[in-house]
Amino acid sequence: MFRTCPIGRTVFGGGGNRLICGDALQGAWAAEYEGRARAVMCDPPFFTKASYALRRPFGEDGWRCGKPVCTATAYDDRMSAEAYGDFLRALAEQAKRLLMPGGLFCLHLDWRASARARLICDEVFGERQFVNEIIWAYESGGRTQRHFPRKHDTILLYAASLPFRFSLEKAPMSAPRGRKSHLKRGVDEDGRAYGSIRSGGREYRYYDDEPAFPTDVWTDISHLQQLDPERTGYPTQKPQALLERLLRPIAEPGDLVIDLCCGSGTASAVASLLGCRFTAVDSAVSAISVTQHRLRAQNLTVDAPCEQEGAALSGTCAGGVVTLSGFRSPRFPDGAPLDALESWTVGTLEEGVLRAKETFLRTPQNPALPQLAFLQPSAGPVGVLCVDALGGRHGFVWEDTET
Repeated sequence: MFRTCPIGRTVFGGGGNRLICGDALQGAWAAEYEGRARAVMCDPPFFTKASYALRRPFGEDGWRCGKPVCTATAYDDRMSAEAYGDFLRALAEQAKRLLMPGGLFCLHLDWRASARARLICDEVFGERQFVNEIIWAYESGGRTQRHFPRKHDTILLYAASLPFRFSLEKAPMSAPRGRKSHLKRGVDEDGRAYGSIRSGGREYRYYDDEPAFPTDVWTDISHLQQLDPERTGYPTQKPQALLERLLRPIAEPGDLVIDLCCGSGTASAVASLLGCRFTAVDSAVSAISVTQHRLRAQNLTVDAPCEQEGAALSGTCAGGVVTLSGFRSPRFPDGAPLDALESWTVGTLEEGVLRAKETFLRTPQNPALPQLAFLQPSAGPVGVLCVDALGGRHGFVWEDTET
């Protein structure tokens, strides 16, 4: 039979990257990474004084067609002004400790706190280490008639020290239509279209097929729409294109990227895409589970607690075959036997660490969750990590009652 077991760490593949459920501002994890990060990303709560809900598909039907869904609180953004100011300062100070010389801190906020954050970062990093104030303008949501609609976020970039590494040519963008429309149009001997202007007795040509590069105002990256396939159900999720533009000029393959408030895991997904190593931290266990799911649990070490009260797993383990037949958790006491399961991992338990052998998860492409896993013979006990539909984590170990 399966009994509950306190799995605190799960290792997938080589486990080179890391997800940590914990405090971004303190903890033993930070000492391991001091002075090692090329980039520290931070998309913290925006001081909205609101609470935000996580929405995830439920069961096979939910992952197949979008309904039903289940909801729970993802995070609470209700702080006093004084507490929020202290929080921002602590984030900036933590980022500075984690950054290597010449590394960059990217802090994403909006109109509620960007001015305060600029002053705080000037104090923590020094005014000379200021690199950019990026304006990300987007079209989304309703529009008030009481003032000009607030439709942009602010991203502050600060360097740990000077000089810093930055390569704008790694972030080309599509040339906007009508660019340099005041220029004289022409076509050269190779058939390339261009605009030209004469100045000081010289002709300057600007070819249409040459890449354009972003300034510090970005209007070409849209906000995620409700049905965007990128959506994870995690609130305030940012588009991958935004983080990719931020990271490409900063990070090279093999560099370490640390995300202090990982949320839906966008920064980690982009870091992986660019061949970077990453460590992501969030205080919400649901954020860690959503990120783990998004990254397909590849080459990860996940440090996150399991809930031990009220969960139950039924199934068998014999001859190297693990079969699940039912799962219940306090959040989901009813429904079909495995509907409440979003993913499950089976492997070998070694002193409370689960060495993953197989991981199964629901996706829109494969909404049905496999119930069988085949394991090679192993000296350690068989452990199973179950993640429920709202990111709750539950650990189990197989006990052969016949022996």
